Amino acid sequence: MLASLYINIGNVYRAKLDYINALKYFNQALNTYKSQIPIDYENLTEAYYAIAEIQFKNNNYQQVLNIAEECYQIADTTYKIYFDDVLGASYAMLGNNKNADKYYKNAILLTKEYYGISLDLAYAYMSYAKFHSQTNHFNQAIDNLASAYDILKILQKDIGAGLSTYYQYEGDIYRDRTINTQAITSFKTEKKRNLLRAIDSYKKGLKALEVEQTNPENSNIEIQQSRSLMDCLDLIKAIGDVYLEIALLDNENKGADFSENLNFALNCYNNTSNLIQQARKEISNDESKIQLSNLQYQTISKTIKTAYLAYNYSKNQEFLYIAFNNSEQLKSSALFDKIANELAQENSLIPDSLLELERKLNNTIANYSELQYEELSYNEPDSSLLEEYNDKIFNASRQRDELNRYMEESYPDYYQLKYANSALSLNEIQDKVDRKEVIVEYFLAEPATEKINNGNETDTLTSLYTFFITNDKIDFHKKTLRNSEIQALEETFRFMSSTDYMFTHNEDAKQYCVSSHNLYNLLIAPFENDLQEKHLTIIPDGKLNYISFDGLLKTLPDTSETIRFNELNYLVKDVNINYANSVNIFLKNKASKPKLRNHTLAFAPEYNSEEFKMTGTSYKLAPLPGVQKEVDEIAKSVNTTIFRSKDASEQNFREKSGNFDILHLAMHAYINDSLPAYSRLAFSQIADSTTLDNDGWLNTADIYNLDLNASMTVLSACNTGVGKLQKGEGLMSLARGFLYAGCPSVVMSLWEVEDAAGTKIMTSFYKYLKAGKTKDEALRLAKLKYLEESNSRLSHPHYWMSFKCIGDNSPVYTSYDLYFFAILILLIIAFSIDQGIRIKKARRNRQA
Repeated sequence: MLASLYINIGNVYRAKLDYINALKYFNQALNTYKSQIPIDYENLTEAYYAIAEIQFKNNNYQQVLNIAEECYQIADTTYKIYFDDVLGASYAMLGNNKNADKYYKNAILLTKEYYGISLDLAYAYMSYAKFHSQTNHFNQAIDNLASAYDILKILQKDIGAGLSTYYQYEGDIYRDRTINTQAITSFKTEKKRNLLRAIDSYKKGLKALEVEQTNPENSNIEIQQSRSLMDCLDLIKAIGDVYLEIALLDNENKGADFSENLNFALNCYNNTSNLIQQARKEISNDESKIQLSNLQYQTISKTIKTAYLAYNYSKNQEFLYIAFNNSEQLKSSALFDKIANELAQENSLIPDSLLELERKLNNTIANYSELQYEELSYNEPDSSLLEEYNDKIFNASRQRDELNRYMEESYPDYYQLKYANSALSLNEIQDKVDRKEVIVEYFLAEPATEKINNGNETDTLTSLYTFFITNDKIDFHKKTLRNSEIQALEETFRFMSSTDYMFTHNEDAKQYCVSSHNLYNLLIAPFENDLQEKHLTIIPDGKLNYISFDGLLKTLPDTSETIRFNELNYLVKDVNINYANSVNIFLKNKASKPKLRNHTLAFAPEYNSEEFKMTGTSYKLAPLPGVQKEVDEIAKSVNTTIFRSKDASEQNFREKSGNFDILHLAMHAYINDSLPAYSRLAFSQIADSTTLDNDGWLNTADIYNLDLNASMTVLSACNTGVGKLQKGEGLMSLARGFLYAGCPSVVMSLWEVEDAAGTKIMTSFYKYLKAGKTKDEALRLAKLKYLEESNSRLSHPHYWMSFKCIGDNSPVYTSYDLYFFAILILLIIAFSIDQGIRIKKARRNRQA
C-alpha cells in the first residue's frame, strides 16, 4: 500500500512537470516492491514502467531499453503492451526504425488479442501513426490514425486525453505532409492550407482536454482544471510553431499577414511560457527547476526568433523587450529563484527555527547523497548501504517539500514575496546601469536535433542573438553562425585550455590568432566604438561560457612571422571585462552593498601526493608550492587570516567562512562533468576523520548549503569555473555553488592554472584591489602586469587568461584617490580658515 501511494504521488509530480521528484517516488516504490516477500511482479513492473516513461520524457532513451531488458519478461500483458509502445518510441528516437516498427506492431497485436476494441488499442494505433508520420510514410500514418478514430468515437466521443492525442497526431500529419509540386506558388498555397488544417486539429485537441479558451493566439490560457498540463503545453506550442511557419512562407513579401502571424505565434509562445512559470511555482528543489528550464528551452528559443523577426520588420521596441525578457528567463533561472527566496525569507515573518530546520534537511540530503555517490563508485557497491542512504535522502527530501509547502501556506507574506515578478524591465535596467557600463547579453539558439528518420539528424543552423545595453542605448542583433564560426569558438577554447601549452607549435599559434580574431569580429566588433573607457559585462550563453573574452584579438598579427604572445592585440588591453549569470542577478547583487569589513580568509592546504579515487579513476594530490607564497604575498597587501597545512581543513572552512568579507581558496579542484553536484575542492586530507563535514572534500552540493556573508570569493584553483553545461543555468561549476550560497562575486578559473603564473596574477590582483580598483579592473591590470613581465613563451594564453570575474564588480576597498582628494579638501579648508584668520587680524591691526 505504501509503494502504491508512492506511485500515485509520483504521478502527481509528473503531471506538474516535476520529473525529478516523480522519479524519486517511482524509485522508492520500486525499492519497496523489491523488498516484499514474495515479490508481486505485477506491481514491480508498474514501478519499472513509470520510471521508464519518465526516462523517455527526459530523452534518456538508452535507459528505457535497459529497464525493459530487466523486466519485460516478467511483465503481465498490460505492461508488455505499455513497454512495447515506449520501446518503439525509444528505438525511433535512436534511429533504429526496424526495431521501432517491430515493437509498435507487437503492441497492436497484443492489445487486439487480449483487450479487443479498447482505449489501449486506440493508443497503440496512434503511436504507430506518429511513427509513420515522422518517417514520412503518410498514407500508413493516416490509415492507423483512422483505425484509432473508429475506436475513439465510441469510447471518447467529445472529450478525453485519448481524443486530444488523436487530434494532435492528426495536426502533425497535416503539418509535415509532403507537397508534390515544383511550382513555388502552388507549394505555398497547398502548404498554408495544410498548416491551417493543423491548427484546427490542435485546437480540437485543446477542446478535448476541456480547456475553456482554445484560441491561444488571441487570449490568455488558464488550464487549472485541464486533463493534462503537458498535453496542453504541447498543443499550444504546436499552434505557435505553425503560425511561425505560415509567417515564414510570406517572408519575402512581408505583408500584413506576415506581421499578424508573427503576433499570433508570439501570443501562443507567451501562453506556453506563462503556464510553465505557473508550474515552476510548485517546484522547490534546484534540480527540478533546472530540468524544467530544459523543457522551456525550445519554446523560448522560438519566442526570441519570432520576436526578432517582428522587431526587424516593424522596429517596434515591444518585440525587443519580449525577446530580452525571454532570454533572461533562461539565464540561471534556478539561481535567480534562490536569490528571490532568500530575500523573501529575510523580509517575512518566518521563524528562525523553521529556516534552521530547512538548512538541516538540506545538509542531510547533501551528506547522504555524497555517501551514496561514493558507494556507487565502487566496483561492488553495498546494496544494503545504498538502500539506507536512499531512504535517508528520500525522507529528508519529502520533509523539505512538506516544510516548503507549510511555510508558503502559513506565511502569506513569504509566498507573495517569493513569487512576485521581481525581474527588471529593460527600462528599469537602463536606469540602473552606470554611464561607464556596457552590458552585452548573448543567446545562442542551437538547432533542435532529433535522431529519427533512419538516424539522420535534422540539420538546421545555429543563431546568435545579441542584446547591447547602456544607460542610453539598446541594440538587438542576430547572426546566423556558419560552421567555421562555431569551429572557431571550439578551437579558441581548445588552444587556451590545452595541457600541451608548453609544446605549442607556431602553426597552432597562428590558427589560434585567426580563430580568436574571427570570434572578436563576431562577438565584439559590432559594438567596439561604444566600448571606449567603459566596463564591459558579458552575459554568455551556451558554449560561450567556456571562452575567455580577454583573449579575443582585435587585430590579426602578421601570420607569416613567428607569433609572439606578449605582443598580440588582446581585447583585455583596452577593456575591463566582467561576467554575470544574468542582467537581473548582476544588478541585484550590485544593489546589495557589502559590509566592507575588508578582512580576508585564505586557505592553502599542503598536499603530500595523497591518492584518492573518483568515479573509478585514481588521482594524486600533487604538492602546490606556489600557493603558500601566494597567500603570504596577499597578506602583505590586505588584512588576511591564513589557514595552511592541517589547519586548512574543510571543518575550519565551514566554521569560519561566514565571518569574512573575502574568501580565498588556493587549492586543487576536481570537476565531475557527469554529476556536477560532486565536483569538489580539496582541503587538507584528514585520514582519521569520521564525518563528511571534515573529510577534506567540499563539493558543490555542500557549498549550496553554506550561509556566506562574503562580498567576494576567489577560487585560485583549477577548473573552478567549468562544469556541465545546462540549458537555462549555464555552467554547473564550483563557482556557481558560491553564488548560490549568497556570495555576489566570484573570481574563478576556466582551466588548470599554472602554479607560478597563478601566484603572480593573484598577488597583483590583491594589490590593485587594495588600491580601490573594481574587481574586473584589478584582474585586468594584474593580467597586463604579468604580460609585461613575461617573455613570449610565458605569455601563452594558458598561463594568464584562465581567471575571470563573475558577478558584482564593485570595488572592495576605498580608492587611494578618494583618500588623496579627502586630504586635499581638508588642506584647502584649513588653508582657507588660516587665510580668513590672517585677513581678520590684518584688518584689526589697521583699525588699531
